[in-house]
Amino acid sequence: MKRILRISCILTVLLLLVSFIGQAYGWGWSHGSYGSTYPNSGLNGSWGAYWGHLDLKGMFQPAKPSTPTTPTPTPNVPEPVHPEPSQPVQPQPSQPLQPLPNRVPKPSSSLSSNEKELIDLVNKERVAAGLHPLEVDMTLVQLAKDKSHEMAVTSDVSHYSRWKFHANLDAAGVSYRQAGENIARATSISRVHNGLMNSSGHRANIMASSYTHIGVGVVKYGTSYYATQIFIAR
Repeated sequence: MKRILRISCILTVLLLLVSFIGQAYGWGWSHGSYGSTYPNSGLNGSWGAYWGHLDLKGMFQPAKPSTPTTPTPTPNVPEPVHPEPSQPVQPQPSQPLQPLPNRVPKPSSSLSSNEKELIDLVNKERVAAGLHPLEVDMTLVQLAKDKSHEMAVTSDVSHYSRWKFHANLDAAGVSYRQAGENIARATSISRVHNGLMNSSGHRANIMASSYTHIGVGVVKYGTSYYATQIFIAR
């Protein structure tokens, strides 16, 4: 009797196992496709196929400790340098070069030998032409010295404007009815005189019968003599 009961229990267990396997496969195929889970395996990609190829042994074995992986060091890549925008350079207008003034000492206030020589040459010409010699005026001499010194400093031999010329005479307190001026630069006093006499306008001042007084200023700088003659009529 016991043997019959054992056989009956074994048959019952076998029937239950067959029934469970049938449900498992039926349940597995009841799910639709999830796409190509393993695109290179040749399977149709259904969930049932995926379940059928699971490694059941691994499900009941203790999980192997995962080996820690050493992270690959990231190479030091220098960050891009963003240079600061440079300030635009504003163009500067070019300035004309100004010549440096010559260092010429101021002439003495007294009548120099060069100035006396030039006055004598003027009066010699006048006397030879039957004209009266010109009288030296020291105020005119000082004005002539200032003009010659300025020309030596700047290396510019040029007249003042007519207005400034007369303004200088007035400021110095010179009394006159008529006035004129000669200026020159040469390598000697004789060349100064000859150059003036060979110029019609300058010669006219030297030989004008109306003039009564003269002032001469001579400043030597280097090899040049800067000369100024001022004539007035009183």
